[in-house]
Amino acid sequence: MQYVAYIHKDPTSDFGVSSPDFPGCITAGETLAEAERMAFEALSLHLKGMVEDGAPNPEPWDIEFRRA
Repeated sequence: MQYVAYIHKDPTSDFGVSSPDFPGCITAGETLAEAERMAFEALSLHLKGMVEDGAPNPEPWDIEFRRA
């Protein structure tokens, strides 16, 4: 199973990371490496909360049908 993650950066901001598969699971880092590390940590905590709440894992976002 593969999930989509967006890494974005504005000229005056850190690197932000979000995923359409996990609404509300967002993070950022000053460097790309830090943003990646923070994304794994944020997703880990998000999934732990979902398990504790009994929420099912979402189906992965199908990028083939969501192109702009």
